[in-house]
Amino acid sequence: MSKTSIYSDSELIEGLSRNNSQAIREIYRLYQSMLTKWIVTRGGAENDAYDIFQEGLMVLYEKAQKPEFALTCKLSTYLFAVCKRLWFKKLESSSQVSFLQEMEDEEDNDMEAQYHDDVSHHLEKEVNFQLLENAMSQLGEPCNGLLKAFYLEEKNMQDIAKQFGYTNAENAKTQKYKCLNRLKKLFFSSRKTT
Repeated sequence: MSKTSIYSDSELIEGLSRNNSQAIREIYRLYQSMLTKWIVTRGGAENDAYDIFQEGLMVLYEKAQKPEFALTCKLSTYLFAVCKRLWFKKLESSSQVSFLQEMEDEEDNDMEAQYHDDVSHHLEKEVNFQLLENAMSQLGEPCNGLLKAFYLEEKNMQDIAKQFGYTNAENAKTQKYKCLNRLKKLFFSSRKTT
């Protein structure tokens, strides 16, 4: 089970760049045990894993100091890739080259697949947001305004009934349900055509 954080990746990077101890502790909490497990299952010791994680964090810290640095994948993916490279270098220096090459090829494929999954997921979300925006524009009034009032402005049904001239909150709720169904039909029919 993956650990969750109250901080976003960009907040953790920003905190690391300012040497914020909370951000650093959070990065350790989120990712060190994952890396330790990975290294131990590949013949390393927990001390090796700790050293590699420290080095990886230093690489990330140095990158975070540069204003042009921007993550193009999840922080976990980036940090894990840095630490894997450091681990492979350590293995290479201790003359386990053939083992290293085999593992590195496998890990490169895993890393590339993870990166493509991240990018694909992001692009799919972008497409869905665009399709939703298009569906909302086709929806027309009062549905467009009613759904925005409920979902974006978080108004209650009583206020929506007054704003849109419905006799009571129950009628407004019924209309919201109908509007939502129309929006779903527009959204899913536009997805079929893309």
